[in-house]
Amino acid sequence: MMVVLLAVSLMLSGCQSEPEEAEVILLKEDAKMYTNSFKLDQEWEDYGIGDPFIMRYNGKFYLYCSTKDWRPGIKAWSSENLVDWNYEGLVTEDVITTGAYAPEVFYWNGSFYLYTSPAGQGHYVLQSDSPTGPFVVKTDNLGNTIDGSVFIDDDGKWYFTNAGTQGIVAHEMPDPFTIDVGITTNAFLGHWTEGSMIWKRNGLYYMTYTGNHVFSNGYRVNYAISKDGPFGDYTVPSNNPIVINVKDEFKGLGHSATVLGPDMDSYYLTYHNLVGRSAEGPPVRELNIDRLAYNGDKLVIMGPTHDHQQPAPAMPAWYGWLSEGSSNLTESPKEGTVLSTESTDETFIAEYNFRLNSTVASVGNGSIATVFSYLDESNYAAVKLLPAKHEVRYVIVKNGAEEQIAHAALPNEFDYTKLHTIRVERREGSVLVFFDGMKKMEEGAAESAGGKMGYIADQTKPIYEYTAFTNDADGSSDFEAYKPVPGAIEAVHYLKDAERGFHTEQKTIEASDYRRADGVPIRKQENGSYSVSLLQSGDWLKYKINANEAANYGVGLTLRKPKKDVVLEWSIDGGEAVKTTIKADHPAFAEDIAKLRIGTMDISAGFHELKVKLKSGQAELLNFEFFAAEKLETQQLFDQSLSQTGMGLFGPIEGGYKGSGTEDDMLFIGSDNWDDYELSVDVQLNEAADAGGVFVRETNESYHPNQVRDAAMGYYIGISSSQLTLNRLNYDMMLMTSETVELEIGRRYPLKIVVKGGSIRVFLDGESKPLIDYTDANPFLHGKAGIRSERSAMAFYNMMAKPLED
Repeated sequence: MMVVLLAVSLMLSGCQSEPEEAEVILLKEDAKMYTNSFKLDQEWEDYGIGDPFIMRYNGKFYLYCSTKDWRPGIKAWSSENLVDWNYEGLVTEDVITTGAYAPEVFYWNGSFYLYTSPAGQGHYVLQSDSPTGPFVVKTDNLGNTIDGSVFIDDDGKWYFTNAGTQGIVAHEMPDPFTIDVGITTNAFLGHWTEGSMIWKRNGLYYMTYTGNHVFSNGYRVNYAISKDGPFGDYTVPSNNPIVINVKDEFKGLGHSATVLGPDMDSYYLTYHNLVGRSAEGPPVRELNIDRLAYNGDKLVIMGPTHDHQQPAPAMPAWYGWLSEGSSNLTESPKEGTVLSTESTDETFIAEYNFRLNSTVASVGNGSIATVFSYLDESNYAAVKLLPAKHEVRYVIVKNGAEEQIAHAALPNEFDYTKLHTIRVERREGSVLVFFDGMKKMEEGAAESAGGKMGYIADQTKPIYEYTAFTNDADGSSDFEAYKPVPGAIEAVHYLKDAERGFHTEQKTIEASDYRRADGVPIRKQENGSYSVSLLQSGDWLKYKINANEAANYGVGLTLRKPKKDVVLEWSIDGGEAVKTTIKADHPAFAEDIAKLRIGTMDISAGFHELKVKLKSGQAELLNFEFFAAEKLETQQLFDQSLSQTGMGLFGPIEGGYKGSGTEDDMLFIGSDNWDDYELSVDVQLNEAADAGGVFVRETNESYHPNQVRDAAMGYYIGISSSQLTLNRLNYDMMLMTSETVELEIGRRYPLKIVVKGGSIRVFLDGESKPLIDYTDANPFLHGKAGIRSERSAMAFYNMMAKPLED
């Protein structure tokens, strides 16, 4: 599938004092595209791809998934780009793998270890010398429920996580076949929590995990961060869940795994969704892959996307499998040296995969140097492996003289006739060295930067495998990635290069540790993410966006409280700008940081360039959100002709609905895209113990007998005979404020809720003054209306929704 878009050259008009803007290529003519959900050759019939796991090895990707119940064996597929998958067959057919749940494969020192819990009845470990098998069972049943996942830390220690009733359970592993007693972490979703995975980046431990019943529409993915190690204590950021959708065409999203992308800088999340029903009853599962991105410590997903064309993951700038004869990609100026035909930029990631064709004993004092920043044979940098000493050294050769910068020990059990990987990442001001995924060194960057990469063998005869470099590092590829719309965009993810991705009237002197070379005012927030500031009139930032459909999109902007009013201009592809004014005295700025609904923009479907420009004031921006805004017409919501979704046993009565008294009854009506509106309804308590309430700005509701109770996102005004409460729902319930009331049994009370931006006002019994007047600094900006009876006989009449006047 191909999409062709011309390069767009934008110039500011009518203002000669402002600089000409650089050309921005929206999409290459031969750009490869993909769309979730995937359909693969030889999927399990009447089951699909469930609980997907992707392993990256020697520059290729291997996908494994759960096995349909009552069938033996585990299937695998391979890919070079995460989009085009080739079926590799059954990697094992052992009877013990009948109904194998959530298989995951990890490579270590020549062996591939497969962990799975057949039919969810405890874990087994299988081993192979190939990612495509055959895998052989190596252990008895090790127990520990389901969804086992392995993490190997920088010191070579192994850890195992699995599902638990009170949170994900973490264990130490003395070896690949042994699991110690576990500790329950605080990575927990209110009930049974499963589908965990840990990876490490910039010293932080990230864990993703899934909750709700696997067949619930509201199956979802959360993430948590630990600074202390795989056991936690985990911090659960406020931008959770990162993956959720409950619509019939794309629901039940979960059991994710994370993998480094083909370009070696980006990350991708794979997960499944549920569709229809199989012949045996349960839903069929489908494969999805969406890009992850980082803003400092913060993790965001560019999605979830469905039926929305996305650019395929980027490949490295230079790569090849040297053992397969990629001679056209290399040149050898002298014996023992192999170099790339191209040079890296100053910022890069280089990866080297290799193995010896003889034992350590025969190598003696020989070495393998993985070379980078190579200018000539007398000037380069390298990571040198000394197999006999189980040691790596970071060295710099300048004018023929070698200087050792740092060194690190490797595990004594390593066999260098097996494939091993060195990864070098040169960022702004530092060089990081990884061996088999373990970070072993981080040093200040030397003067040498760009140059060729390759190998120098001394008294050894290595076999070189996948070798590659990319001109990105530390997540810099996130800046050029297309941000799906609807969706959220981190403000610091503006495009690269001055006058192309950003313009500042005056370069900042205070250098941030993030995007330091840009000279843009960036600073770290308390939660570890970064903000970017526009300080002078004429400053601007640009972003690549990918709109799923033509629509009028609402815009939510999160920013720090300004000292005075701010005027921003928003434009698409150099078109007419939409101007918005942000008042410094906005009520949401009772908190220092707030999300405001600042207006709407018409955006056509496809790939675009978004520009945000400062006209006056000063603005410190954190992120912005686009959602398809729908201005409702006045609607009598109990009209049975209207579309509505419900759960429980609400009974229709004249002019309304009455609770069953036995179930948690809920009824939702309207559109997820309603933004600002007024909702009115008459409420009647019929018994002293009655309790219920009204939903506004509600999305992602879900019902399943085995899930969390408050399975929705939005606001809930709770009602009892003695109290009115305002609650925030995010698959749990958080009380925001409450007021004491005295409601008579059997009497109808008019209730009116007005939601505008982050403001929620609740009026009771026709009063002109709101009983609750609350401004949420981090609001839900759109969603349906609804009613709820919490196992009571509460009744609701004459429900009406109408738009607010502009």
